[in-house]
Amino acid sequence: MRDIEMFRCVTRFASAGENHIWSTDDLLPAFMYVTVRAQIRHLGAEIRLIDDFAPQVNQDGQLAMMFTTLRASYLQICKERSTP
Repeated sequence: MRDIEMFRCVTRFASAGENHIWSTDDLLPAFMYVTVRAQIRHLGAEIRLIDDFAPQVNQDGQLAMMFTTLRASYLQICKERSTP
């Protein structure tokens, strides 16, 4: 089921063309897929560690956006795992 959703996501991206501007909300399914495929064992602990010891990551900029997207992907994956 997850592979079908990913296929639809990739197809939608490809058909939009190179000049289309993607929002983070559009790309979240792709980020979630990559996060799951990375199989990082203790991702939640790693995210909390970065939050605690590298507060500059949460400031403005591209790094903050990437970290926020990673955190959102992780939270969504946890939410989907807990629902039947």
